[in-house]
Amino acid sequence: MRDRGKQAQELELARRYVPAPPFEGLTEKQMSLIMGLGRSLYKWFKAHTLFHNLINSAVILLIFAADYFALVRSPLLFISPHHTNSLPSILVASFVAGCLHSWILYSLSVFSLHEGAAHNIIFAGTGGLSRIAQSLSRNLCRLAGGEPDYYSACHMAHHAKFGSEDDPEFLNFIIPRRYWLTFLPLAAFINFSDFLIHRPPAYTRGRVISAVWSTVYNGAYAYAVYRLFGGVFCSLTMLVFLPHFGFYVDRLRQFTEHNLMPLENRNGARSFGVGFWGMVVGGGPWGQPCHWAHHLVASIPWYQQIVLHRYIAGLLTPRQQEQFLIQPLIGFPKMWWQLIRESNRMLRGLDSSILPPQKTAASRMI
Repeated sequence: MRDRGKQAQELELARRYVPAPPFEGLTEKQMSLIMGLGRSLYKWFKAHTLFHNLINSAVILLIFAADYFALVRSPLLFISPHHTNSLPSILVASFVAGCLHSWILYSLSVFSLHEGAAHNIIFAGTGGLSRIAQSLSRNLCRLAGGEPDYYSACHMAHHAKFGSEDDPEFLNFIIPRRYWLTFLPLAAFINFSDFLIHRPPAYTRGRVISAVWSTVYNGAYAYAVYRLFGGVFCSLTMLVFLPHFGFYVDRLRQFTEHNLMPLENRNGARSFGVGFWGMVVGGGPWGQPCHWAHHLVASIPWYQQIVLHRYIAGLLTPRQQEQFLIQPLIGFPKMWWQLIRESNRMLRGLDSSILPPQKTAASRMI
């Protein structure tokens, strides 16, 4: 868990932030319409569990098929197996394969952690087969080093205690230094920063189990690509690109979902939508591209969150659209830069009673 003193500092900063122009929250009429559709979607989901299970079975099969393509087939676009290839072509092939593999594992991890471990809605039903499928789906994140029990406890508390000192996933103000430190090499495994949620900071039994699962899965692929494409390709793909690209995208998502939003579930999140940025940063349609819709109606599965997101977008005023959604193409980079700029502006204007000396000094360097 995070140091409570540091979290209290960020909570105080979130409380002090005042957006300009003033924030326009959802009205009671808008909420009534949203909750009405949410209840209808939930009833449909509960009445069609077989169809729901087939959808998510197809998702899991697609993810593993895509991972095979990324590591075994995509390099063939740039290099030939069992042949001597030029270093530039190996670099390009390993960059493509490694980043795709890393992002696919991120997609699998966020799906398994969020929909499976936390909300238990990847597979529905109460029978023996359903329970086995539920157990497997919540543990798929271990292939990417995720720890489902730790994440589940933190995430459900995040919903129940949103925006408070008891929210273990507090994200409404993130000191940029915490975010920048995640770009250090192997930050997904080493505690350079406490800005992570997929694993506990210490090596618990669950984290060790995840490390074993991840090592076996990625080790098998590492051996396969080594035999096919050689040691240089294998080393770059599995040791340089795999541990970093997906983690960077994951940190980008959590840095932007709630940052500088109100301290309440109703108005405290953004949705990226199902455009380019929603798919990349959100981890695919089954990831978290419609995170605000999820906070409004947490009990519906990913594909219904997309339906709800589109409905909500049609209810919003222009000012609300600016706050909760992003513009196509350039909207996400603009929002990211605004969050960095506004956070640093606040840090520069605060007295030393809010931040410890080392934080204040670091913020001047950002």
